[in-house]
Amino acid sequence: MTTPRSKKPVSKVTSIDGARRKASGTTAEMLPDVQGLLDWVLRDPRLVEYCASAVDQFEVAARLETFGLSARVVRTSFGFSDVFAAAAVVFESIPYMDVRPEKKPGPKMGNAQDLLRGALYAVPAIFVSVVILSFHLSAFWWLLPVGLTVAWGTTQAFTVLSWSLRDRKDHRSDAVLAASSIVFTAVASLVVSLVVRALLGGSATSVELAVALSVYIAASSILIFHAAERLLLLCLAPGFIGSVLSLDTISDKDATWWILASGVLVVSFALGPVVSKSWQRPTFSSSTKRQAGKFLLYGLGCGLLTSAVIGFATHSTRSSGSVAIAAGPLLVTLGLMEWQLRSLRSRTALALRETTDLRSFSQKARSAMVRSMTTYIGVLMITSVIATTIALVRHETMAPLLILTVDAIGICFFLALILVSAGLINRVLLSWLVAFGAMTIALLSEWSATGHIAADFGIVAVLISSCAAIASLSLLSRRVLLSPLNFEIQS
Repeated sequence: MTTPRSKKPVSKVTSIDGARRKASGTTAEMLPDVQGLLDWVLRDPRLVEYCASAVDQFEVAARLETFGLSARVVRTSFGFSDVFAAAAVVFESIPYMDVRPEKKPGPKMGNAQDLLRGALYAVPAIFVSVVILSFHLSAFWWLLPVGLTVAWGTTQAFTVLSWSLRDRKDHRSDAVLAASSIVFTAVASLVVSLVVRALLGGSATSVELAVALSVYIAASSILIFHAAERLLLLCLAPGFIGSVLSLDTISDKDATWWILASGVLVVSFALGPVVSKSWQRPTFSSSTKRQAGKFLLYGLGCGLLTSAVIGFATHSTRSSGSVAIAAGPLLVTLGLMEWQLRSLRSRTALALRETTDLRSFSQKARSAMVRSMTTYIGVLMITSVIATTIALVRHETMAPLLILTVDAIGICFFLALILVSAGLINRVLLSWLVAFGAMTIALLSEWSATGHIAADFGIVAVLISSCAAIASLSLLSRRVLLSPLNFEIQS
C-alpha cells in the first residue's frame, strides 16, 4: 500500500525550451534534465525502493551518491546545480512507499550439539591413556602438553582462514586448506616434540603419540568447523567401545586397534574433499593473515596455560591420578561453555531488537551476562565438588588444589571466548601477557628464595596467573556487552 507524496507534475524538456535558452543567450545555463534523472533512478529497482521509502530529501541525496551520482555527474549529465537539488526532485516525484526492513534471524540459542562438543574434546584423553597402558609405555610428561598446545594454536589459525573462504563462498579451497591444516600441524608438532625431547628427554614413542594427538585434534576441528559433530561421534565410536571393553573384556593392545581405526576414520573424513577434482589454491588478504596470526597466539596461550598445570601436576609426588580427576570438571563443562556463549549472544541480540533505550539495553545485556556466567560457574562448581569428593576418597591429596586451578582456567577461557566472539582478540592477547607475566614473576620469586621450584608451588603459580587473567579479562570486557553497535556488527 503506497501513499503518494504531494508533488508537482514533471514535464519533459522540449526543443522549444532549448530554443528559448539559446535565444536568451543562456546556453551555459542548461536547464535540469528532470526526466533523464528519473529514468536513471528507475533503471535500478533497489534505488527506487530506497528513494520511495526515504523520509526526507537528504536521505535521498545520500542514496543517490551511494549509487554513483556525484556532484560532477549531476551537473554534467543532468544539469542540476548539486546533488541536493536532484534529490529534491526525486523525493517529490517518486511516491512514498512504506518499506519494512527484512527481519533477520538472531543468533541461535545453545543446544545439545554444543554439549556434544564437550564430550568430543574429552575423548582424546581417554584414548591416550589406553594406548599408553597397552604398550606399557613410560610416556614423558610433555607428551600431552606439546600435542595439545601446538594443535590448539594451528587449528585456531586455520579456522580463521576457513571462515575467510566461507565468507567469500569459496568452497573449492576447502580441500587444500584441510590438507594444509593437518600437514602443518603434524610437522609443527614433530619439530616441537623433537626439540623438547632433546632438552627434557623422552622416547621416540612419546614423539609419535604427541604428533598423533595433534593430527587428531586438527582433523576433528575440520569436521567440527563443517558442523559434522555427529559424523565425528560415529568415527570415534570404535575407539570409545574399545576403550570401554579394555576395562574387562579385551586386552589394552586389542583396544589400541579400535582406537587406531577411529583415528583413521577421523582423518579420512577430514581429508574427504581432497579426492575431489574441483579444488583450487586459496588466496588470503594480508589482514586475514594477520588475524590468523593473532588467533595462533591466542590458541598457543590457551594451550600453554593448560600445559603448565599438566606439567607441574605430573611432577608432583602426590598427584598420581590427580590430573585425570582435576581435568574432569573442565572437560565436562567445555560444551556448556559453548552453549552459554551462544545463549548469551542470542539473548543480547534479542534485547537489541526489542529495546530502544540504551540504559534499558545495558540492564538486559548485563542480566544476560550474569545469567550465562552464573550457569557456567554453577555447573563448574557442582562438577568440582563431585571431583573433589572422588579425589578425597581415593586419597588424592593434591587434587583439590588442581581442581581449583582448573576451575580458574575454565572461567578464564569463558571470558576470553566472549571477547574473541565479539572481535576483541587484541584484548585477549593482552590478558595472556598479564597472565604469563604474573606466572613468571611468581616462579622467579620462588626460584630466588629457595633455589628450585616445587611442583606444588608451580600449580599455585598457574592459579595466580589464571586469576590475573580473569581480572584483566573482566576489566577489559566490562563495556563489551553495553555497546549495541558491537552486537549489531557481531550478530
